[in-house]
Amino acid sequence: MTNTWLIILLVLGVTIAAIATFILLRLLKMKESETQRGPAVELKMSALKIILPLKVQAYERFLLYLERVQLPVLVKRVYVPGIEKDAFHLQLLQNVREEFEHNLAQQLYVSQSTWNAVKNAKEELVNQINSTFEQLKDEDVPILAQTLVALPNPSVEQAVAILKRDFERLL
Repeated sequence: MTNTWLIILLVLGVTIAAIATFILLRLLKMKESETQRGPAVELKMSALKIILPLKVQAYERFLLYLERVQLPVLVKRVYVPGIEKDAFHLQLLQNVREEFEHNLAQQLYVSQSTWNAVKNAKEELVNQINSTFEQLKDEDVPILAQTLVALPNPSVEQAVAILKRDFERLL
């Protein structure tokens, strides 16, 4: 019976040593993966600290763009009494395009849905301006200006809504 107890104790000792070795190896492996993950997490956090303000700025700039190209604001900025019809038309289009081109690089920092909405709003504005000038080609500039100011801008309003929604998701 002594040999049996000795064998049981030996097996028990080996089993305990194996379990302890397994736990120790597991802990070492977890510590190693944390150490390897640490710099990657720190790098991501550093990048986020740099990129997040750029993303916020991009959303701000696109919101400002959309506010500046709303037809009432745009017409008020461009229209001066006595302006020629062609010059008025050209300046309206030029303002929309220049403002857009000025903010073109911001697409890197916004979602695809925001970018598409801003792009569509710009294209719709250009179409609205062109079609108004085409439909009212015999009218004077003040009538054209009043007509443009009264037009709804659903694509701009939709772009603003998408921009705000995506910005909230960002935060």
